[in-house]
Amino acid sequence: MMLNRFTLHLAIRLALLITDQVRRLRRAPDAGMETADKILWAAATTVVVSGVGAIFRDKLRGFANALTVTLGW
Repeated sequence: MMLNRFTLHLAIRLALLITDQVRRLRRAPDAGMETADKILWAAATTVVVSGVGAIFRDKLRGFANALTVTLGW
């Protein structure tokens, strides 16, 4: 029974802490969020381009080899 009370007390304290933090963020939004948003978009773009590169690796390598042969390098 004591463990249940302790767990309930801990859950309530955690919920109050989280709601307090959310309330503070709503009152004073962080100015760095725009930068973080741009960094996340850049990371997502990098992941997508890397994924496409991994999927079409052989075709891209063949295309690059064809360019070098065509240009005479």
